Amino acid sequence: MQPIPSMLASVESLLTSISAAVANERPSIQRAGPDWTQSATNLVQYAELRRQLPTGLQADLVRRGLSSLSRREAHVEPTLRAVHAALVAMNGGGWIDESPASAMDAGVAALERHADDLLGPAHPKGTRIMVSLPPAMADDATLADRLIDAGMDVGRINAAHGNPEQWRANAAALRDSAARAGRRIRLCVDFAGPKVRTGVCTEGPIEIRPGDRLRLHADDGRSTGSARAADGSLPEPHRIAVTPVELLSALEPGHRVLIDDGNIRGRCTASSPGEAEVVIERVRSGAWPLKDRKGVNVPDSDVPIPSLTEADLTTLDAVAGLADMVALSFVRSPQDVLDLHRALDARGLANMSVVAKVETPQACHDLPAILLALMRRPACGVMLARGDLGVEIGFENLPIAQDEVLALCEAAHMPVIWATQVLESMTEHGFPTRGEVTDAADSARADAVMLGIGPCLLDTTAFVHDLLTRIQRIRARSRALLVPWGGWNHA
Repeated sequence: MQPIPSMLASVESLLTSISAAVANERPSIQRAGPDWTQSATNLVQYAELRRQLPTGLQADLVRRGLSSLSRREAHVEPTLRAVHAALVAMNGGGWIDESPASAMDAGVAALERHADDLLGPAHPKGTRIMVSLPPAMADDATLADRLIDAGMDVGRINAAHGNPEQWRANAAALRDSAARAGRRIRLCVDFAGPKVRTGVCTEGPIEIRPGDRLRLHADDGRSTGSARAADGSLPEPHRIAVTPVELLSALEPGHRVLIDDGNIRGRCTASSPGEAEVVIERVRSGAWPLKDRKGVNVPDSDVPIPSLTEADLTTLDAVAGLADMVALSFVRSPQDVLDLHRALDARGLANMSVVAKVETPQACHDLPAILLALMRRPACGVMLARGDLGVEIGFENLPIAQDEVLALCEAAHMPVIWATQVLESMTEHGFPTRGEVTDAADSARADAVMLGIGPCLLDTTAFVHDLLTRIQRIRARSRALLVPWGGWNHA
């Protein structure tokens, strides 16, 4: 263990480093909105702390009974100054309170304020529940009432499905139900974005096996399977349509190609401006039926298409008077966020809230700059879209990635929506798996959790409401809270 003078010098060096980082990033901080200046400063300090933190210092601080500096994302400088004051006192210099409690509380208060601005006031359960509205919800006069009673705090329309008439009807149904409940339920419209998809299988699902060859094309939107030989081999490649065509120019030999949420995994072996050939390496269950319009992920390729598509702009025009916030899919850079800001300004929607969906490796790598771009608007947030993100970076890397996103967003006092396949088995079939319940409980680390559409959506909403109410008593974000032991039913 380091002697106290050495630890003191390390902490003083960190204080100097974060001060210099703030000075260097002053232009970016000043571009943030007035309510985000403190948050932008803290984010810059946190990023610098992560870069400069000496190996072993955290463990040595803990051995001295001090903060390890982890799980203090929302208030970096106040924590460092509190640790510095303790080390000075332990070194014989006397106690001087360098960081009053109010300095610690300010960061947490900013995060709570920003979450309220984006998602609405929090229920005592803490984490809000965002519910994906079924396309035909307006046909059921009481469904929105029952979802609100079950615990829904935010509604979501997935613009990849349905049409403007359905969206308007659902929005009206949600507003009417919220008025009857005496509440304001925010509505988020989730843009479809530049999703790469396969085409329509003209003769039904195409069976894909390891070793099969696929010829990707963008000719006519039709996918056709080839006949197998008697020994099960494939003399001719299956012809699989993909959109957009820009994918084919971005693919290079050696690049991975993951289809249908990674259930089909292959690698490009040859490419040309209009075609690419892929050899299938792995398939779930030994064989997998490729159906219509399944997603395609190419994590090694930089597909030259914007995150904000023309279809998204059309959606924006359709929901301009309905939505409180819009979610931008497949964000890769700060420029994607600024492009959306410009589109909103051009339509007189400067006050519409913006959510950036983190679902690409590029977004993870450039997240601090993306957060600073988001801060130029009063209300904003991040959706941790773990489905495509897991496929893109590998599911073995997802636990670490989601922890990093949560930490950076807490440092930025930026609200986070925990999304994708939460309690999916229960939503579809009425019964959750053990792993899904644990995952849903982990959503208490975020400001909202998103539920998908399914026959048992109402029961799932009530279930997660009860679960989060229990969890909130013993967990606040990333920090465990010690409460009197009262048995499992009183957690």
